[in-house]
Amino acid sequence: MDTTTPAAPTPDPPGGLTVGDVMSTDVRTVGTTEFVGPVRDMLLGAGIHAVPVVDQAGKLVGIVTSWDLVEEWDAAQGVVTVMSDRVRAVVPNTSVVEAARTMRDAGVHHLVVLGASDQPVGIVSSLDLLAVLAGETERLSQPDVRPAGVAAQVGDVVVIRGHAVGLRERRGRITEVRGPDGTPPYLVQWLDDPHDEPHEVLFFPGPDADLEHRPAA
Repeated sequence: MDTTTPAAPTPDPPGGLTVGDVMSTDVRTVGTTEFVGPVRDMLLGAGIHAVPVVDQAGKLVGIVTSWDLVEEWDAAQGVVTVMSDRVRAVVPNTSVVEAARTMRDAGVHHLVVLGASDQPVGIVSSLDLLAVLAGETERLSQPDVRPAGVAAQVGDVVVIRGHAVGLRERRGRITEVRGPDGTPPYLVQWLDDPHDEPHEVLFFPGPDADLEHRPAA
């Protein structure tokens, strides 16, 4: 059995994660002269479900998965007799979207990641990609509480009107902008109580709230 050293991931393509971001880099490989028994023991002991098979030069020639070992093969049987040569390979800068598409189209659950020398440097599973999908789904499900189109600077005035404050208007000067690019929350000093400490305000524009920008210098 051989353990390879993962290569550094190549630069990410615009707009998403790459295989290099999510792959398992503690990749284990077995040679073509290995036997089923030791390979089965290695999979069980390491808690993994697939191992690439490489030739003497370290080049990828196949893959053995836990599915391949479901049958009670003789422990002394050669690994090349049970491995799958339908192995699919990607490179570290392959996008996770393309990796998922490759798995779907090929009907496989593991992709071997090849480095610059065409030797395995990692492995990515369908579970790795599901973890990415779950994280992205959770992120997209979080509401964006920042009001669209609102951008303020220190010195601007927040105006709260009508029933929102008991039928009276309240005005406050922004002393600090805490959101990115001028977005809320703001630290506001209310003008009707200049001796009070500034308060943090999450500002939403509408019929009862407005923002007055200070005149340009």
